[in-house]
Amino acid sequence: MLTSRGVSEDNPVRVQGGTPKGEVVHPCQNQNPLFLFQHEILAIICAFIYRSCQNNTEMSVKERFMLSYMRKHSKSWIAYIIFGAIIVVFVLWGGSSYVTREANKVAKIDRYIISVQSYQKAYSDMLKAYQNQFGDALTPEMIKRLDLKTEVLNQLIDDYILKVDAEQLGVVVSNDELQLALRQVPAFQINGQFSMDHYRRILEYQRITPGEFEQQQRRSLLKQRFYAILTEHVVVSAKEIEATYKFRNDTFDLYFIPVDVEANSKGVHITPEEVQAFYDIHKETYKVPPKTSIAYIEFPVQRYLKDIEVDAEDAQDHYDGHRNEFTTQAQVHPRHILLEVPPDAEATVVEEKERLAREILEKATTGQDFAALARTYSDDAESAASGGDLGLVPVRSLPEPLGSVLSDMDPGEIKGPVRSLVGFHVFKLEAKEEERLIPFEEVSSAITETLRFQRARILAADEAESAFIELFEKEELDFAGYASQRGLDVKESGPFFEGEQRDPFAGSEVTSKAFLYPEGEIGDVAEIGNSFIVYMVAAREFARIPDLDEIRDTVTSDLRSQKARELTREEANKLASQDREVLLGRNPSSTGEFKRTVSSIPNLAMFPSLRDELDSLGNPKVYAHEDKVYVVWIKDRREADMTALDERKARAIREDLLSMKRETIIDAYMEQSRKKHKVTVNWDKIT
Repeated sequence: MLTSRGVSEDNPVRVQGGTPKGEVVHPCQNQNPLFLFQHEILAIICAFIYRSCQNNTEMSVKERFMLSYMRKHSKSWIAYIIFGAIIVVFVLWGGSSYVTREANKVAKIDRYIISVQSYQKAYSDMLKAYQNQFGDALTPEMIKRLDLKTEVLNQLIDDYILKVDAEQLGVVVSNDELQLALRQVPAFQINGQFSMDHYRRILEYQRITPGEFEQQQRRSLLKQRFYAILTEHVVVSAKEIEATYKFRNDTFDLYFIPVDVEANSKGVHITPEEVQAFYDIHKETYKVPPKTSIAYIEFPVQRYLKDIEVDAEDAQDHYDGHRNEFTTQAQVHPRHILLEVPPDAEATVVEEKERLAREILEKATTGQDFAALARTYSDDAESAASGGDLGLVPVRSLPEPLGSVLSDMDPGEIKGPVRSLVGFHVFKLEAKEEERLIPFEEVSSAITETLRFQRARILAADEAESAFIELFEKEELDFAGYASQRGLDVKESGPFFEGEQRDPFAGSEVTSKAFLYPEGEIGDVAEIGNSFIVYMVAAREFARIPDLDEIRDTVTSDLRSQKARELTREEANKLASQDREVLLGRNPSSTGEFKRTVSSIPNLAMFPSLRDELDSLGNPKVYAHEDKVYVVWIKDRREADMTALDERKARAIREDLLSMKRETIIDAYMEQSRKKHKVTVNWDKIT
């Protein structure tokens, strides 16, 4: 018998219960909002009530000091008495409902609320998954391009809508079905058998509780089952497979002639009347954003280091309590051959992939060169080019069961096939490094300096906080006078734009938060580099559109560039209409051969639409992007060799097309289903 509170001998996978059919669980259902908000939100509530009673929307210096004081002392008996009074007021005003629901929502679907907490948890999980996949390659710019914030929100909305629709169709996942699915996950098995200890150890390493993981898996299984119903009649014909193979393997070579924009700009004549007209039309594009200047007092950590001493005993205690920080990770240097298996692959495909993996293993263990086999068979194109070499990899960064398998191998050993979430692997271990605890003697000096810096940092932070509070207590804010009395320097920065990354505030929120305060107001304590600062808004410049005389040179240059681009486009169109002999007489450049599947066309990467228009380039066409204008046409086109379309390639294309068709159907269904629900999004909570 499987329950949500225990583990039976027959059912060793503990499933953390499930949501009863038809019940919508509020994200904060099992949390006490008073307990959650008691310490963190207390000061904000006090100010909200105070300002509401006074019909005043701005905080005074005294009010802000009160907030700062109450943050520090919110656990005292005074705070609990005040908090009790606040509860009474909020019950009378109905504020409790507002705090726990409307003020805490990121989105609302019908009456279901996606809370800030659940959104942040989902975003953190997705970000962690991308970090595990891409490592250091996942830059802030890449995260922005992926638009992860919107992607996470859409997933949460779609998950709820799918859950509702699935329940209406009677699609559910029972505890027994969930348990069976968990027991069949290869990562949780040892020698083909589910291991509860292994299961818990993996979840602990991933920092997720069994309850959270099982809830995720229930949602995933429900989604898979519902999607399977939607797409069960999807088929791929032989003609579609052939057309796709041809589309992917036709080879192109393009001619192109660049037309010089700069040359045309020299012959452009501009009148003052044209400049005025251009300015009148585009003046909004020249708007100067608001700027702010601040004065600040700096409390550098370095100033307090001279007063800090750390003895050998303190350093030893730190070493003993943080041994994991001084332990080098176990690392392995493997080569692998990967045979990819789609998550929704049919059983026959899985069997075929495993059979091929065993054949490859046989070849590798009987003397054939592993690197050559990787280049021939591996679906991991990046590593296949280097003979399957994955380099030196920390064992902990590898998903299970790969980490365990490679840890148990000896250098030179070949093992496989090993099943993972992406397919079957055949491994060869080149080398390995065991985990090692660095002796205390080798790190004692570094530990001493670290502890000195940490303690000096605390002193600097306390000094800055004391200055912040003391300045709040004053009836009139005399920032310079306060600094002078204590022998401190007042520094200035600005004017700067909101969010501008400038020294010494690069990487901090100072240049953003400073815009929240009026001129003459003091901001919160901020950490910049190895210092803490207390700052005051010294001056504010509002957004404005500069007069034409102020930016005449810029406007004139922009108008000249626009006219030059127009002339260049006209010249390129005339050139494109010429006979081929004339075009060839201009000595056109060539891209070289490429297929449609390339990430970008050689020498013409600035024109991504080209890939979709290759079939129409029998006649020359003009492409323009910013200050680049090209005339492009086909030099040569070679049809794909259809005799090379063997059974293995056809099967892979079929799987690709099935996935694409299923995805199209699912996207279309979700788009239509969303229209049946009232969805509102609080974008301020996301951005």
